[in-house]
Amino acid sequence: MQECEWKAMAYGQVTVKDPFLTDSMKLEKRYLMSLDEKRLLAGFQETAGIRPAAMRYPGWESTEIRGHTMGHYLTALSQLWAAEHDPDVKDRIDSIVDGLAQCQREDGYLSAFPEALFDRVERKEPAWVPWYTMHKIISGVTAAWVYADNVTARRIMERLADWTAARVLSWTEEIQKTVLAVEYGGMNDCLYEVFRITGNPLHAQAAHRFDEMPLFEAMAQRRDILDGLHANTTIPKILGGLKRYEVLGRKEVFYLEMAKNFWDLVIDHHTYLTGGNSEWEHFGRPDILDGERTACNCETCNTYNMLKLSALLFQLTGEKKYADYDERAYVNAILSSQNHETGMTTYFQPMGTGFFKVYSRPYDNFWCCTGTGMENFTKQCENICYQRGDTLCISRFVSAEIKWSEKKVLLETEADLLKEKPLCIRVKDMEEKTAFLEIAVRIPEWAAGMPVMECAAGTGKRIRQEIAGDYLILSGKWRRKDEVRVTVPMELKVHGLPDSERAAAFTYGPFVLSADLGQEDLRTDVTGVDVTVPTRDIEVPEYLLIREGASGDWETELKSGMERQEGKLEFVFTGADGRQLRFAPHFLKNDVRYGIYFYFFEQGSRQLEAYCRELERRRRIRRTQREVVPLGNDQYELAFGIRGHETEAGHEQGRRFRRAKPGGWFSYKLQIPREPCSLHVTVRGNARFSIFLERNQWIREVLCSGSEGFEEREYYLPGEYRGREVRVSFSNENRDGMLELFNEIYISSET
Repeated sequence: MQECEWKAMAYGQVTVKDPFLTDSMKLEKRYLMSLDEKRLLAGFQETAGIRPAAMRYPGWESTEIRGHTMGHYLTALSQLWAAEHDPDVKDRIDSIVDGLAQCQREDGYLSAFPEALFDRVERKEPAWVPWYTMHKIISGVTAAWVYADNVTARRIMERLADWTAARVLSWTEEIQKTVLAVEYGGMNDCLYEVFRITGNPLHAQAAHRFDEMPLFEAMAQRRDILDGLHANTTIPKILGGLKRYEVLGRKEVFYLEMAKNFWDLVIDHHTYLTGGNSEWEHFGRPDILDGERTACNCETCNTYNMLKLSALLFQLTGEKKYADYDERAYVNAILSSQNHETGMTTYFQPMGTGFFKVYSRPYDNFWCCTGTGMENFTKQCENICYQRGDTLCISRFVSAEIKWSEKKVLLETEADLLKEKPLCIRVKDMEEKTAFLEIAVRIPEWAAGMPVMECAAGTGKRIRQEIAGDYLILSGKWRRKDEVRVTVPMELKVHGLPDSERAAAFTYGPFVLSADLGQEDLRTDVTGVDVTVPTRDIEVPEYLLIREGASGDWETELKSGMERQEGKLEFVFTGADGRQLRFAPHFLKNDVRYGIYFYFFEQGSRQLEAYCRELERRRRIRRTQREVVPLGNDQYELAFGIRGHETEAGHEQGRRFRRAKPGGWFSYKLQIPREPCSLHVTVRGNARFSIFLERNQWIREVLCSGSEGFEEREYYLPGEYRGREVRVSFSNENRDGMLELFNEIYISSET
């Protein structure tokens, strides 16, 4: 192990004692054990030609992505078993694995959908991410072997990896390029992990077929090409490349450097204060964050994957910034993603002021983020502490027991940052009378000053403290019941956004604060494939009013308006107009509208007047938009019944597109309003195409502007189609060029 590397301590070594975290794991366990394994197995049995013992669950488990939940479920159960050793959990794992073994084909194929979906991807026909789902299945059986010692799961894993290798190693360069353009999760990540276990070189070669080298090369050169990329497609690709570096002996430094550069680009230019990223699942332009605050920010899966990437980077490099991000995102995005009463989890976590968190339903959603949520709350013992040589690193400030086997010592940590209590480190038990221990406590990025160490009575002066870089080092000869308390000072801080000089958010210590904006009209809507999102059809306060003539020191002015409430981690902001907002840690909020970011204006200023005018303009646009199809976004296009021939999706110049080759076409089902309305498209210049309503040619358009730029076109819809669901088709009539529509197509109403 290199000098800078840390070894993770987790299952069997770390036991979480923090009441909030153990409660969240109990909620998750209750949900996991309430699920019917027979219903999760049904799709696998159908594909194998076995009569199912139960019906498939509805929601995503009855679509082309069916089976992905089983992968997450098996991983979560395996983590739960490793953490608690509950025999009921082990019985559930063994029963599921036996059921999957019965469904595996002779050639190793195992899935809840037919192999034909992989053929469709290779033929450039619409299909909902079969390789993404395969990644989850392989990861699930791998976890059942690694954490639960299930030998049958290992056999399934090896044979499934063999099937994968046989398929992907036969790809031509063109087919590989086609497949890698469709979301494939972390296929490289899971196959490198399989190779670590099996040592079979074919598994490593298969993993490398999913290494997207043009993306990796751009990251190695620190070129931010993320604009328009699907975030939860991209992050696992990078994680897989880093896994190659880790598993293959750390010889190919290129993969480490590209992963470090990617992490820097995402964190520095695409990440919100909570640690989440993206809007409508996609990265935007660098440093455009205020401009993309909506109801659909920060897909929870993205944070799940960024945390996996950060943990591995920290282990490989020892750089504290990765541990700092781990704490920030874990507290403010992951813990924030769970409903603390029901245990259900979020898909999106809106950054738009006035929205609210929406949680999955237990038995008829089964979103991707439901699956990663299962994993998030069954691995609470991860990332708390690490070991390097004779040094133990405490990274997360939580209550836990740590079995330091090499030193034959049992440590106990206690922490409650919500109450600003110090981190207490205690020797609970040890084999020898004394032992030399060196414990490194991370000095977090939020620290308002240097940490202060205090030894409990009886510990004496045997424990020394020193600041070494980013850590407080506690070293000396420790005895049983020795206790050290470390206090890290906190303060209220103000944070901005790169694309708005008038946007502000607040933190106190590690906690992002949000304002409670009430529970009025918590109605939801649906986007994509049954993804529930919040609505905001009511007026909510979106700005903070500071006194007229305030100085340019906005941070001081904003902080002066925040009054700490006695005995609580809670602040009340009083505006210049007397209006009050109550701020508290965001991760604790359920079922309430909130605001993290607020604009701030001086009372009576021209900036405030201009903001109010722009706000009204945007409201008018929202009132007229009806059906909106985000082009090139798989599940959202599937929700509109996409069909097509010789068509593919992609992105260019930060714009997502759907294109058709000569003779190709694509179509969607759209609900046409009853009132007069128009269809809007954005098309590249010099295009020839036709638009059909049902099978009737409606528009034949020839654009010969000589421009390679983008043109927005509006077409008035015929009255006879109003109030109906209509299939709208776009047909390419170019002889040798593409038909390319960009951004989205939508219908606007004239009312």
